[in-house]
Amino acid sequence: MPASHDIPRSIALVERRIELRRARLQRHAHELAEAARERAKPLPLIGVAAMAIGGYMFGHRPAVAAPRRSRDVGTRTTMRLGVVATLLTALRAALRLGTSPLVRSVWQSYARRRV
Repeated sequence: MPASHDIPRSIALVERRIELRRARLQRHAHELAEAARERAKPLPLIGVAAMAIGGYMFGHRPAVAAPRRSRDVGTRTTMRLGVVATLLTALRAALRLGTSPLVRSVWQSYARRRV
């Protein structure tokens, strides 16, 4: 009957190994989440900058070939208005994104986890 005494000990050893594996998995998951959080910090700023650059690139069209006189008259004003319109559009998009409930809830959960 010596084998019957080994069964509880074997069960205890298996349970200990399971607990050690579980703790190791939790530690690795926590480290991975921390690393992902650190890498994701500049993403909102990069997104806004990319939208501004994209808006400027799409809003700034090359001038169509026209007679020299008509081109000289309104080119600077048109270009300035295009840049202003692009900046206003990017600002409006950032404001709409910032005030949307989905983005606010994501930002609040991000801020809570960051602390």
